Formats: sequence, structure tokens, C-alpha cells
Amino acid sequence: MGQPKVSIIIISFDMAREVPRTVQSFLPPYQQGISNNEVEIIVLENGSSHPVSEADRAQWPDNVRYLDIDTPHPSPARALNFGVSVAKGDIVCPVIDGARMASPGLVSTALDALRYSSHVFAASVGYHLGEKSQQQAVLDGYNQTLEDELLASISWPENGYRLYEICAPAGSSPATWFGRINESNAPFLSRAMYDKIGGFEERFSIPGGGLVNLDFFDRAVSQSDFDYLLLLGEATFHQFHGGVTTSKSVQLKEADGETTWTKYLREYEAIRGTAYRPPERLPTIFGKFPPGASGIAKRGLDYLAGASS
Repeated sequence: MGQPKVSIIIISFDMAREVPRTVQSFLPPYQQGISNNEVEIIVLENGSSHPVSEADRAQWPDNVRYLDIDTPHPSPARALNFGVSVAKGDIVCPVIDGARMASPGLVSTALDALRYSSHVFAASVGYHLGEKSQQQAVLDGYNQTLEDELLASISWPENGYRLYEICAPAGSSPATWFGRINESNAPFLSRAMYDKIGGFEERFSIPGGGLVNLDFFDRAVSQSDFDYLLLLGEATFHQFHGGVTTSKSVQLKEADGETTWTKYLREYEAIRGTAYRPPERLPTIFGKFPPGASGIAKRGLDYLAGASS
């Protein structure tokens, strides 16, 4: 294959069930408006005890590379930076959580956005599969089996936009496409912009990365010369996998009496020398509204209405 337009870098950590769906969702023909030679996918196995099976990997086309990280780190930051360093595309999309399935127009809409100017940071919002955020749903017994049944109920992957029928806004983007977001699990930007930001901060060492993704996002949207675009109608959808921040509330106290969130905040302050605050910058919305997304959009608008009342 020649040089692709975009490289999707996907971190895998004990996601043998989830990553194959994620990879499929970032490839044609599921991804609309792009061809196979325009995209490459790099899956980085970051110390998994249960990696993606050989049978699943054998089904991937030649534009998918699967690499084991020789010296895995509890945080995915180092692996992401490595993935970008070996990527062939001039545009990169670091997917810090390999359980994030994409909507069908995510890649083509992002590529259109990056034609807008040479300094575009194109962000996507995140949703959780299920009726409510997975931190809450797990308390009601939500699990992988129920999620498989949900996906079967919409005949995924026949029409990926039907994912909007079985999802809930993530805590980082409660207003969906209509307000501020705190992170993006599939941002698109040029390699030059990635280098200018400094990539992912490798000093974040908490398993799962703590606030490393929020830190990367904040540094990106804080760049005054970056055009910050939010991809309307496109998103990622988180599959349940027992992850660090989605299998429980980060506000619950752990055995040591501290909450996970408190530990995240303390590490961030130790690294940045200031308390974490969500970015205030509002994005410019870019894209088009797909069929089937009206319900999830209404939830975002209802959130905004409630926040302002």
C-alpha cells in the first residue's frame, strides 16, 4: 500500500472482544466516503494478558498493522506517541481507548474538516453504549452480554448510525454536539500539529493514564492558532470492557479511602503545577446531521437547558 491520508492509532489493553469491532468501524466499507488506500490502522497491544486473537487478526486487511509494545507502560501515553512516530499518514487520529467504535462518516468528515485549513484540530464527541453512562449502568447489572444483545438488536454493523438508538452521552460531553467537551477519544490533526502540542504527556503514569487524554485535549484547544472544529453527527461509542474509568464511578472511594478522581487530580497538579480545569473554549461545529441522531441530540439540548435554568 502507498502512503495513506490518515493513520488511526488504537490502543488495546485486554480488549480481545472490543478491538475487532473498533477496527472494523474505522475501515471501509463501514466507513463511508473513503477507500482502503486512504487509511491505515495501527493496533498497539499495550501489555494485554488476553490480546486480540490470531483468528480475528487474520481477517484484517493489509492496511491494518498489529504491534506488540515491547515494554508496556500502565499509561497508554508512551504507546500512543510511539504509534504516531511509526504512522505513515500526514494526518493522525490517536484512539486512546481501543473499545471506541466509530460512526460511519467519522473519518471522511474529519478529512473534510482538515481541508478547511492547515491548522485544524477536529474533535469527536463520545457516547457510551447502553441507556445511561456505563459508570451508572454497571450498578444495574450492565455487562458485555447485555451489550452484545443491544448491538444485535440494531443489526450492527449494517447501519452504524443506528448506534445512536442505543447510547448515552459520556460524562465528558453531556451536551453532545452543542456545548463544551472535556476530551475527544478520536481527534484528528496533522502530525505537525501533534508535534507542536508535544504529543501525550508520558509523565502520567496511573494505570489507564488518569487525565492524560484530557490534558492532551486541553493543550490542543488552548492553541490560539488552531481551528477547533467539532464533528457534527459523528462520534465514538464505548463498548463495556471493565475499563478503569467506565466500570465504576470515579467518585467512589477505593480501599485506601480515596476516590479515583482525587488521585487523577493530584497527579495532574503534580505534573502541571496547577489544578485541572475543563477548557472553556467552544468549538465551531462542522459536518452534517445524520438520520437517527435526533434522540441523542435532544438529550444534549435538554442538558443545556437544565444547566442554564
